[in-house]
Amino acid sequence: MYVITGPSGVFIVDTSVSPERAEGYCKLPGLSKGECRVKGLLLTHGHYDHIKFINEWMELYPNAQVFFSSNDDELLGNAFTNCSYMDGLQKSYDFKYENMKDLDGACIYKDDDLKIKVFETPGHTMGSVCYQFEQEGGDVLFTGDTVFQGSIGRTDMLGGSMKIMAETLKRFGSFDPAVKIYPGHGPDSTVEDEIKFNPFFDL
Repeated sequence: MYVITGPSGVFIVDTSVSPERAEGYCKLPGLSKGECRVKGLLLTHGHYDHIKFINEWMELYPNAQVFFSSNDDELLGNAFTNCSYMDGLQKSYDFKYENMKDLDGACIYKDDDLKIKVFETPGHTMGSVCYQFEQEGGDVLFTGDTVFQGSIGRTDMLGGSMKIMAETLKRFGSFDPAVKIYPGHGPDSTVEDEIKFNPFFDL
């Protein structure tokens, strides 16, 4: 989970951490009490480890926009498809959201200090998306489980496809090489380093 703060307010990418733990990590007083300006909850895909606490965040911040692709709707309904069974849980989800389907490359948020774009990046799941934050100090890309440092998300679960993933990876050549990548797991990287050193980009 990532918590992005700035003049525009607070944006959270993948609600995998509870509000209480997030407040402790980020040292943002009042975050777990609904007292911060949380503007958006951006979900990269529908697996449990990325949406785990979405209901708690939505309850605290009912005016925050939730961004998610309906191409992953089929993952939400039961523990097997959303992978909560891997933690020994039987979780299902049903929440309202701004649909990212068919918005590839679109600007989904803009103010004087920040622009957020969404990119559809299927392969790990059919509804996987990346969010690019364009702001002073450099653009950053939150890739979820599409691209990790030196690797990619697995493609052997429901909605996954190695063939589709290979096509998605080709698209990273259109990004500015200097864009910093923050993946769903593991250390950060850059578009340039992944194109150069990630073996999966040679598929």
